[in-house]
Amino acid sequence: MTAARDYEHLHHLVDRLSPTQVRRLRLIITEDEELSQVDQQVPDAAGGESDEGDLLPASFLALSGSIDAPADYAERHDDYIRERTERERSTSE
Repeated sequence: MTAARDYEHLHHLVDRLSPTQVRRLRLIITEDEELSQVDQQVPDAAGGESDEGDLLPASFLALSGSIDAPADYAERHDDYIRERTERERSTSE
C-alpha cells in the first residue's frame, strides 16, 4: 500500500470504531513514546481537557441515539436511498 492509501484506510478504520474502541486506541497512543508526542501537539476538539460527555452538545447526543443505520451509511447513503426508493416503487405498483 502507498502512504496515501494507508492514510485513507486508517481514517475509514477509525471512523468505524465504537466509543469504547476509540478510548482503547487513545490509551495505546498515549502510552507509546513517539505517538504520544504527536498526540500532545494536537489540540482537543473541545478546546481543552473535558469530560467525555462535554465533547458534543447534548442536542447532538440526543439525535445520535435516534439514528439506526448501517455502519457505512455515511459513505453509501446514495445507494441506500436508491434502494429504498426502488422498494417503495415496487410495493406501490
